[in-house]
Amino acid sequence: MNILCVVAHPDDTEILCAGTLIRYAKKGHQVTIAVFTDGSMGDAVVAPAELKKIREAETCAAAAVIGAKVIWGGVMDEHVFPDREQRLIMIDILREADPDVIFTHSPNDYHPDHRYVGQLVFDAYFQKGLPHIPGQALPACRFGQSQVYFMDNLGGIGFLPTEYVDITEVFEIKKEMLACHKSQFKAMQQLANTNLFDMIEVQARFRGLAAGCRYAEGFTRMDAFQRGLTSRILP
Repeated sequence: MNILCVVAHPDDTEILCAGTLIRYAKKGHQVTIAVFTDGSMGDAVVAPAELKKIREAETCAAAAVIGAKVIWGGVMDEHVFPDREQRLIMIDILREADPDVIFTHSPNDYHPDHRYVGQLVFDAYFQKGLPHIPGQALPACRFGQSQVYFMDNLGGIGFLPTEYVDITEVFEIKKEMLACHKSQFKAMQQLANTNLFDMIEVQARFRGLAAGCRYAEGFTRMDAFQRGLTSRILP
């Protein structure tokens, strides 16, 4: 299968979904990580032009740990809006990945870039398979059903998972992927007084309590017409 994770910022994947992607990769599935913005605004000191190069390189290094493909959206960080221009970008991202499973941000996430990326995935879902949408760089991909899953929120606030993935055996690889985002650790400590390793440890352990395992990632499936399946597709 083709597995796609669409996130707003570099490191969102590693924080919220990497364990699940690792399990898919270990089973031989094609994993693609699409980062919609350029990550250029996420530091109080480093200039945007320099930072976006750093963040893209870190994203590619993290993806390489599991042999994942990277799609770089390049939209200006902190400037995601569900408009026509950005929908065209999202349609091409979905067409390039041709996904069977899509992971993206929850509608009630804390960050507007996150919420709008999830909205754009929803809006572009059918159009990825329609061949006559004007302004597209890529041809239509399969029109068939893709399972769409919303990822957990940072801190788990206001998010009630309906499905869990046991990531106990791959948690150290998840940490290895996150460690590639070196610039994020300093920025998150300075801007949000947050240690990223502590954050993923606590959240994965907490979700693991509900899932009956040591570490877990939680998701909710977006059930809508033409999108639900009768069998579980998560690893």
